[in-house]
Amino acid sequence: MLQATAFLLISASLLVQSLRSPGTATQINDADAYDVYSTVLPSEWPIKVARAKELIILNETRMYQMCLRPDAGSDARIEPAITNYSKLNEKPWLLYPKLVMGIPYRLISTEQLVNAIAEAQWDRFYRQYPDSKGWIELSAVGFNPDKTVAVVYVGHHCGPLCGGGRFHVLEKKEGKWVPLEWQGNSCSWVS
Repeated sequence: MLQATAFLLISASLLVQSLRSPGTATQINDADAYDVYSTVLPSEWPIKVARAKELIILNETRMYQMCLRPDAGSDARIEPAITNYSKLNEKPWLLYPKLVMGIPYRLISTEQLVNAIAEAQWDRFYRQYPDSKGWIELSAVGFNPDKTVAVVYVGHHCGPLCGGGRFHVLEKKEGKWVPLEWQGNSCSWVS
């Protein structure tokens, strides 16, 4: 029991430390980026599986290490968006409340999140955001030059050993963002 408690305290401490941001961020003003976020979020665990009634989204983007490796046939279409993703995610960006989804959401600051989790771990967070099923982090969206291919990372955190994250690769067809069929390797995580 003591080891499990120590593990949970260390896990919470590491999470809080990883959330602290070293500087100020510039706001994202790209309508296409908000369209991409609005497209991928409904397919994520908090909505699709856990049936959250409200999304809690960190208002500052987080970089997740690029792990998409398109094969030779998909490389020419996806690689420019991957390159743009890597460049944009060298620094954090701030999100505006411009998401259009069928579920209410709140953008919260790193400070608000740290305050909700740090002292009582997840109990306080869920008292503060009872319908959320956890919180979501987003990367900046990488695009190819003509903005027909997009790459974005979405992660969710729902407890000390509860969460997941993955990359989405999308293409714009008839004005809508849809999953892009491609060949190669990707990665995801689940806890």
